[in-house]
Amino acid sequence: MTDLETLRTRAADQLDFAEPWMRHAWMAVPRHQFVPDTVWVVEGGLYRPFRRGDDPQRWARMVYDPVQSIAIQVDDGAPAAPHGGDVPTSSISEPRAVMSMLAELDLQQGHRVLEVGAGTGYNAALLAERAGADRVTTVEIDPAVATGAEEALFDTGYREVRVRLADGEQGWPQDAPYDRLVATASVTEVPWAWVEQVRPGGLIVVPWRTAFCSYGLVRLVVGDGRAEGRFVGAVTFMAVRGQRRRPVISEVFGPGAWEESRESKTALDLSLLADPHAEFAVGLRLADVAHWPQDGGHWWCSRDSWAYAADGTVHQWGPRNLADETATALTWWAGAGRPELFDFGLTVGPEGHRAWLGDPSESWPLAAA
Repeated sequence: MTDLETLRTRAADQLDFAEPWMRHAWMAVPRHQFVPDTVWVVEGGLYRPFRRGDDPQRWARMVYDPVQSIAIQVDDGAPAAPHGGDVPTSSISEPRAVMSMLAELDLQQGHRVLEVGAGTGYNAALLAERAGADRVTTVEIDPAVATGAEEALFDTGYREVRVRLADGEQGWPQDAPYDRLVATASVTEVPWAWVEQVRPGGLIVVPWRTAFCSYGLVRLVVGDGRAEGRFVGAVTFMAVRGQRRRPVISEVFGPGAWEESRESKTALDLSLLADPHAEFAVGLRLADVAHWPQDGGHWWCSRDSWAYAADGTVHQWGPRNLADETATALTWWAGAGRPELFDFGLTVGPEGHRAWLGDPSESWPLAAA
């Protein structure tokens, strides 16, 4: 066998395939033919181009590493620095995450499926192995990325997969209704167009994030004028382009803000936020608040407020007391028995989004970031 075939087989032995068709698809679809010869890797704090010809073995190991995603574009195709970029904006997802999402999709032969975010085209090829190539539509917002996906699908024999250049938040109504919809970019709000384009009883599987917490995966069942379901995993994906915006500290923290802030002592146990389930739960309560640790302290910001806590002291500014809100949310989480991410759910309706713990009838609205 060639090195690539050996690596693909070795990766298959490390991956968890929930259904036999998934292993078959992994072995049938040549992942290396969907990865460009030039990709982007982090070096010296920047994303820099890495060319297959410079180190073919390293490139091959990256392609078939079960837990590595690979950036194929940075800064929307226009790197800010002469020899590097700041933010990855398109990638081929890590195989482990791909397989976990396919397992949740419960895809059957003959299902009509919409993928939002074509990327390299690789995931669409996996979908085609199960549903049939003529049953798969994949939507991509970036022209260069869409072209690359279409060429890779054509070259590998998946010529009936429809690659459409469009804003994925609008779905693709021309081929609706769909039995399944899967997104390869995360959202803070599930577009209502997706719900409208999936048949009653169909599924939507999409990575989820809040301003507070970057990871989540939700599986929604469509019906009765809404989509509803539980969180089923913790994956982190790039955000869809129309939902990238988050609260930015520089917009609320300026000269004199520290002197103007309210200082107080706090008993807030910030170590609780190291628990991923706690962080996720607080994110559902404070969906519009960004939070990050820095140099032993913790920062928060919303559209109109900020807070900083360290060494038992908190500074807060603006109409909201964000550290206090976090303390309240953590107390609620602990009082509820420290539930896991999988205990929470989401309801999407035309009027907005509501999160819930255990019982959908006891839900709360999610604030828009």
